[in-house]
Amino acid sequence: MSVQMRIARRSDYRTIAWKGGETTELAIFPPSSQYAARDFEWRVSSATVTSETSEFTRLPGYSRHLLVLAGELRLQSAEGWETLLRPGEQCSFRGDTPITSYGLATDFNLMIGPGWDGGLTHIVLDPGERRAWRPADTVQHALVYCGQGQVSIAPANSRTHNLDAGDLMWATSRAGCLGSFDIVSHRNTQSTVVLVTVAYEQIPS
Repeated sequence: MSVQMRIARRSDYRTIAWKGGETTELAIFPPSSQYAARDFEWRVSSATVTSETSEFTRLPGYSRHLLVLAGELRLQSAEGWETLLRPGEQCSFRGDTPITSYGLATDFNLMIGPGWDGGLTHIVLDPGERRAWRPADTVQHALVYCGQGQVSIAPANSRTHNLDAGDLMWATSRAGCLGSFDIVSHRNTQSTVVLVTVAYEQIPS
């Protein structure tokens, strides 16, 4: 099976308001699903938190991975745990957990439903630095988000794609067929990138 590639530009996204700021949907699967209907299997988004104190939207049946891109967030859960996240740091929690956040920040979110597993990796590339990335053989969806700077991405046996800040590359294939990706920061800038992996584990019960 060949690798299907999609490039989404910052200008392609739709940004909507939520009670704590604004959120931008970067990718959703299946593509025909809708966040509001809660019929998606997984979703990637970025949010700008503009309220000093805000309540996270609850998502029963989903798990969440949240990574801070800029600013700081202190998360406090109704279950009693608390954590402070700075740029590049992340935490995971159940979508139905009541969470209060404190602070102003831009964050990156992966929401995954039953039967799926996923993760986030934050990397910082110096000007001209090259990094090889090979997702695990269990992964069917690999996404690269450029949070800052400019990067070039060369998937195996495919042409090179250039991403500016806010752009996203989404590669899809059968497990074990994604291959490797060569990620290079442009020479005139430091770049930050979020690597996203999503794998189908089992049929939801």
